[in-house]
Amino acid sequence: MRKSYLVLALLAFGLAASAQTREQNRDWPRFGWDPAGSDAPTVDMGVGAENVGSLVRQQVELDGTVDSSPIYLRAATIGGATHDAFFVTTSYGKTIAIDAKDGTVLWEYTPPGYEDLAGSYLITNATPVADPDRRFLYAAAPDGKIRKLAIADGRLVWSTAITRLPRREKIASALNFFNGRVIAATDGYIGDTPPYQGHVAILDADGGKLLHVWNSLGSDRHELLDPATYSESDSGIWGRAGVVVDEASGDLFIATGNGLWDGAANWGDAVI
Repeated sequence: MRKSYLVLALLAFGLAASAQTREQNRDWPRFGWDPAGSDAPTVDMGVGAENVGSLVRQQVELDGTVDSSPIYLRAATIGGATHDAFFVTTSYGKTIAIDAKDGTVLWEYTPPGYEDLAGSYLITNATPVADPDRRFLYAAAPDGKIRKLAIADGRLVWSTAITRLPRREKIASALNFFNGRVIAATDGYIGDTPPYQGHVAILDADGGKLLHVWNSLGSDRHELLDPATYSESDSGIWGRAGVVVDEASGDLFIATGNGLWDGAANWGDAVI
């Protein structure tokens, strides 16, 4: 298996933190930092003009290719000790915890069936998302499943499929988390080989139950479609940010690509 390298810029100084709330404020728990994907932290993240010159380059060898953003938790409890840590998911679904100070791999989770996926066209580009409790994270794999993993050791808590046809429907966008719900989206693979409809899936974070499905083609069917059973295809939700949330209203925002738009049950090529 081809290995890849994660290049990290690390601060060569320590920042004292006495409370969990302060540590949590320094986290980067998802793509875009907050549910809205604003990339605009409201707190000091510890890097500024006064110390950027002390950043040092560190290269970490990983067991796979990471084609998504890392997330970061400060002073997380891993293996019975406290670590500032990055978490990444590889193209074929391995999720890896990395010590931010010295690049040590703290744990690695490999999904079942990994050897069948490795080297195939089936990949994921989804950035994982951390639970606000800082005890769990949620990650995708190209087998079409979302998994809840323990931050302490990478232990699997639950696994839930969000597509009936993972060889056609890809989990490309970053995962999101809001109000006890894990939010994910699907699209299709390069070449746009039908059938796939693209949809939003909302899961209960505690137990992994699939609570809601919104299909960008066939939105009147509130279920995971068998893609071959619907006449329309090719409306994917594939932007890196995926589904973003207005925290005040709870409204979700997405953009779809390709596919039919009729303003009734089919919502291709639209911002919604």
